[in-house]
Amino acid sequence: MKLSFRIDAPEDSSGAEDGSNKPDYTDVRYYAVDKVAEVLEKYLTEILPDAEDYEFSEISLTFMTAEEIRAVNFEYRQVDEPTDVLSFPLIMDKDMTLNIPGFSVLLLGDIVICPEEVARLHPELSLKQGISLMIAHAFLHLLGYDHDTQEKQELMWDKQDIIARNILEVLG
Repeated sequence: MKLSFRIDAPEDSSGAEDGSNKPDYTDVRYYAVDKVAEVLEKYLTEILPDAEDYEFSEISLTFMTAEEIRAVNFEYRQVDEPTDVLSFPLIMDKDMTLNIPGFSVLLLGDIVICPEEVARLHPELSLKQGISLMIAHAFLHLLGYDHDTQEKQELMWDKQDIIARNILEVLG
């Protein structure tokens, strides 16, 4: 089973043209996407053993500006403020698979990250640490984890810290 990312970023997210030191979010090499996908593959099959039944699995990862994520947050959660990360799981719906004879894809869902809000809400973290944490957090939400009770939060936070550390290792 191979996990892949589809990445989108806002046009103005690149720091390369304006001389700023912010990373070029459109450059997927910055996130070592294949290596991050390998980390998540390991945890996907550990958490969701049925994932082994699929040839491929996919996560959509989108980077947005604060204004864009605020609009999405309002549309889907009725919260009129920007946030660091949103996740939209698809595996809750058993029909969210693409079945072509000899080719099956498990669509896990969408992760939306606002690097600007990650930096604002988590000033103690480097950008790579923050992005790693957001990917791990949203990934677990895609797999059904939640933090709406103390018990669930402890379980999710423990797992997310381990996954985030592994992601950060491959990002260097």
